[in-house]
Amino acid sequence: MTLKDINIDWPLVGNGHIADFLLKCLKKGDVGGPYIFCGPDNLGKTAVALFFAQVLLCQSGKSKLPCGECYSCKKFSALKSGGEEMAHGDFYLVKKDKSKKNISVEQIRGLITTLGMSSFLNSYKIGIIKHAHNLSAEAANALLKTLEEPKKDVIIILVTSSPETLPATILSRGKILRFKPVSADIIYDYLIEKRGAGRSAAKNYSRMCLGRPALAVKFLEDADFYNSYLKRAGVFINFFKNDINSRFLAIEELLKESGYKTTEQTNQESAALAIRIAEIWLGVARDLLLVSYGQGNLIQHEIFAKELDVLKEKLGRKKIFSLFESLSIVEKYIKANVNSRLALEVVALNA
Repeated sequence: MTLKDINIDWPLVGNGHIADFLLKCLKKGDVGGPYIFCGPDNLGKTAVALFFAQVLLCQSGKSKLPCGECYSCKKFSALKSGGEEMAHGDFYLVKKDKSKKNISVEQIRGLITTLGMSSFLNSYKIGIIKHAHNLSAEAANALLKTLEEPKKDVIIILVTSSPETLPATILSRGKILRFKPVSADIIYDYLIEKRGAGRSAAKNYSRMCLGRPALAVKFLEDADFYNSYLKRAGVFINFFKNDINSRFLAIEELLKESGYKTTEQTNQESAALAIRIAEIWLGVARDLLLVSYGQGNLIQHEIFAKELDVLKEKLGRKKIFSLFESLSIVEKYIKANVNSRLALEVVALNA
């Protein structure tokens, strides 16, 4: 087998430029980190990072990579998409503890120690840092020291939705691969051809996911997840026909059903939940604005088209714009340690 014979079926929907770049690196023998995979969530960044690691560590020597049969590939097969730990001597995954604010310096030191060891399979040593924008200042500094003195056959991949929050010194040392939202048409075709979705469902999910294929697949395959999303959006839509007490009660029930916690140990998890809810509400507000300008064919939540058409007349553009303002500061409030529930109630007050 020669490098030019490599055949790889990347786990990507759209973003062909990412597959082209990585394949070019493999064929040229120019594989070296760090790589920085950046872009919005649910575009497949982590899936591609794991797949790239599997390709590099595959032992088969076949032209089609990864083989899925060797010792290394079987280890990766056991690694579920959610990011469970696995025992592979040449691979290390770092991710933030849900109850913590940052990826700690101790976690990065563990990564550095593992990558500094000799390869068990006489191959690469690979580390993936998931949600790398959560690195603490100390962790980032520790990582930088490793990046400044890169070792042969040691590859680090940072996965992030907020590359601008990473230190410039880290960004300057990485190969930055930017994942971009995918057109609804491409996602629609993928859901039908590869996932067996019906045309109506594919149309709905491809619009609702807002260019994020992995989110569309979640809608298709997880009915509870999809229904939870609809309920969160519905709470916002129903604000405008309920009094303030009913709005507050709806928020309380929504948070309770979603696993909202108030203890100090879990406030980071609760903050992330509130931000996700606010993002859904912002999408509905965006749809309201589009409908008010006669662009209903572009809305994200086509399933709520009738409700949106009624609300545009009731609210008017001035009110819709004020909703944008209150929604845009929810994340700022939460990051400033304002109680997550109170941050959402501010939106209810302004509805």
